[in-house]
Order: sequence, then C-alpha cells, then structure tokens
Amino acid sequence: MPDAPRLLSTHRLRVTLLDVRPPVWRELRVPSEAPLSIVHEVLQAAFGWDNVHLHDWETAGGTYALADEDSWGEDIRDESAFTLLDVAPADTTLLYRYDFGDGWEHLVEVLSVDPFDASVAPLSCLAGSGATPPEDCGGPSGYEHLLDAYGDPDDTEHEEARLLLGDGYDPDGFDRAGVDDRLEMLWRGDEESESLE
Repeated sequence: MPDAPRLLSTHRLRVTLLDVRPPVWRELRVPSEAPLSIVHEVLQAAFGWDNVHLHDWETAGGTYALADEDSWGEDIRDESAFTLLDVAPADTTLLYRYDFGDGWEHLVEVLSVDPFDASVAPLSCLAGSGATPPEDCGGPSGYEHLLDAYGDPDDTEHEEARLLLGDGYDPDGFDRAGVDDRLEMLWRGDEESESLE
C-alpha cells in the first residue's frame, strides 16, 4: 500500500439524512485529502449503513461515482480521483445518495476547513442525532410507515416492524461511541475496505 498522504487539513462536515423524522445527522471531522471514495466509506461507517448498494455524489462541479459504473454515462467522474479539497471548499454543500431504490439522500455541509491538529483524531464523530433507518425498508416514506407500525400495537404490521427493528428500538437513539469505534476501525484499516492510511 502506498504511503499515506501528509495531512494538511481536515473538513468539518454536517451530514443530514434528508426527509427523515426524527432527524438523523452526524457532525464529522474528516481528512481533507481523503478521496470521495473514502468519504463514502466514512459516511457508511458514521450512519451504520451496510455498504451493499450503489451511491453517487452530486456537487456544483458535477456527479462523482464508482469508476466501474461505465453504464452511467460520460458525465460521471471517478470518485477515487477527487478529494474533499478538490470538490468541497468551506461553506459548500454536496449531495450523497445511497441506495437508488430506497433513495437515501444525505446533505453534506462543509462547516469549515481547518489546519490539521495532531492533538485530535483526524477522523471522528463530533456530534449527532437519531438512529439510522434499517436497510431496504423503503426509503423515507417506508421508514415512516415502519415507525408508525412499530409504535402501534394494534397495527396489523406491528409484529413485523418489531421483528425488523428489535425490541427497544429508539429512533432518537444515537451511539456516538459506536460511530467513533467504526471510524477508528476504518482509519486503522481493520475493515475490508480501502484504508485511509
């Protein structure tokens, strides 16, 4: 594996899952030199997605996705060739889309670009709210229906919702330590993914 790039700055991002109630968002510190392909893995870890569906990025400068998605057309750029520094200066936004069937859209706001501070982890969760919906539940409207059924013991789909979500599911729940553990594993290269190092 090639040597890691020297970190010069970090992006502070607020990533909000759109059209979902209760609100689901994460505030993250991410190395600015990370390519979008790695930022994709960061968002998967931060939200607890399973990384089993296609994704893309929509920016003011164009659309970025996996390099091997040649059927998408000529206007798609290779996400592994562009970093946060390349496409997302401070005070800009990106749209990260995951699972085109369910249509999960994440608004990525660049809150700041800061000089790298070696006294803090370059990849971490700074804050957040809300539990991520389960995969393949039908997108925002399907998740809303699932929560309605879960919360109503008289609903004909209550038992199915309870089995899917588990007893004691809290849509407001947010486990910052769990997110940081997943991000640390990603940073250290302990998961089967591209390493940030």
